[in-house]
Amino acid sequence: MGSVGERVRSHFHATAAEFDAIYTGDKARLGRWLDRRLRWDMYERFRRTVAECSEPGLRILDVGCGSGRFSVAVAKAGAAEVVGLDFAESMLDIARRLAEREGVADRCRFLNADFMEHKFDQPFDITLAIGLFDYVADCLPFLRKMRRLSRTKVVAVFPRKWTWRAPVRRLRLALRGCPVYFFTKPQVERLMTQAGFARFTIDRLGKLYFVVGHCGGGAA
Repeated sequence: MGSVGERVRSHFHATAAEFDAIYTGDKARLGRWLDRRLRWDMYERFRRTVAECSEPGLRILDVGCGSGRFSVAVAKAGAAEVVGLDFAESMLDIARRLAEREGVADRCRFLNADFMEHKFDQPFDITLAIGLFDYVADCLPFLRKMRRLSRTKVVAVFPRKWTWRAPVRRLRLALRGCPVYFFTKPQVERLMTQAGFARFTIDRLGKLYFVVGHCGGGAA
């Protein structure tokens, strides 16, 4: 995994419940108010991601699935099978409990695995990378593998570089020993092109780029 990956894993293993509270709202009143004001783009990316996966019967891969919020939501929207990968076991514990509670555990499978090393026995219809590339130093190998694994599209999010949030977030995570990366639109365009996506869209969504790359078939 390497030292950078281990620092990311350690951070999210230790802060899983704190991270999930962004979605549960299990915070003090001030925290909930700040999330609604400052993290509206995170909630909008959630809505748009689920909309991209709304066709019934899909097989979906969620890379860096965290606490399983996206995996469970797309399963409830009609996905036939969702495989979530993460390397922070405490995140996966939350994801499995959530899937059980929401009645979709039979369609959600959560794996403690490194995406770049894991072998898949068949392709997926859609691959998700939501909140993943914030913590990946070299995104290109990930995107190339995602494109190969996906029959129809890859849905990904990249944090924008030139925003007020970027230096604040960089400092906050640095104090916790966790690296974080930010992107310009030309960087995202270059990554998508180099990864082999002939067609893709990049939408500016608050302090994020919401990206959909269309695939022409996939192979495991």
